[in-house]
Amino acid sequence: MTNTTIQTEGMHCNGCEKNAQESVSELDGVKKVKADSKKGVVKVEFDEKKTSLDAIKAKIVEAGYKVQQV
Repeated sequence: MTNTTIQTEGMHCNGCEKNAQESVSELDGVKKVKADSKKGVVKVEFDEKKTSLDAIKAKIVEAGYKVQQV
């Protein structure tokens, strides 16, 4: 399992957190996902054999939020 924290922009409330979490949770291989609108992050635990960091970032963007490039 891989743990990662993705910096985001555009989440402002609990509804945003739920939206981002539900979107990322749709991916096969995602074990845990926790969005924090106050910190502007999405923390994800996932199986890198079943999904990728790029796929997770794409789901966050699809949900309507920006992913900050590090």
